[in-house]
This record gives sequence, C-alpha cells and structure tokens, in this order.
Amino acid sequence: MRVKTFLPAICSTILVSCEVTTHDGPVGPPAGNGIDNVSFVVDTTYLLASPAMLVAKGVVKNTGTGNINSPWYVDCYFYTDSTTSVTLGSNDEKIGVPLSPGQSAFWMITLSSPNVDARRFPNFAVSNFGALYKN
Repeated sequence: MRVKTFLPAICSTILVSCEVTTHDGPVGPPAGNGIDNVSFVVDTTYLLASPAMLVAKGVVKNTGTGNINSPWYVDCYFYTDSTTSVTLGSNDEKIGVPLSPGQSAFWMITLSSPNVDARRFPNFAVSNFGALYKN
C-alpha cells in the first residue's frame, strides 16, 4: 500500500525539469527609443580567455538623413554559435559621439557573466543589432 501512495510523488519528482537561463542582461527589446536608418558591420569576434569574455567589434553607420545625437547606444545579442538558436545574452555600448548622415563610428561590445562560462563558446555569434537612445 505504501508503495502505491509514494509512487506518484516519486514520478513527479523525476519528471520535473529545470530550465537554466544563461543571459547576462534582459532578453527582449532594450528599454529606450530605437534609432532607425543605421547599418552594422561586424569586423571581428573573439574569445578573451582571462577574464572569460566574448568580444565583438565593428562599425555602425548612420544611413539616414538626420543626425544621431549623443549619447546613444549600440546593442546586440550573443549566441552559442552561428545558428543563433540559443541566446547567451545581450549587452550594449554607449556611443559618446554624434553621427551625421553618412558618418560611421566604431563599437565594441562584450559579454561576460558568472552564469555563463564564455570559454565554452569559442564559435559564438552576434546578431540582432540595434541603436537606441536610453530612457
């Protein structure tokens, strides 16, 4: 009789799973006002071993007809690999210079977290770039 009583409890415990989120920042659109008419080029990505950090560098260009006033931010998402199916996190970088139409600026965004061992993802990818004014 006791086995029948505890069997559902044991099965429930075995079937329970945990999902671990591995992002450094909030996943979803960043808080702020998006800036339209910008293009992004990723020049390089690399893993910095100590401290464990994922690094992405590139150029952002104002492709619009209006000025982008400073300060403004470039943000992107970091993924485990080029399939971009598993998100590691997101981060942003403050850009301290305004951009006139046609002008470009360099950016560098890093991701490190006590929740994610960056060294496990040497083939990481970055995508979903955005430019915004933070609230």
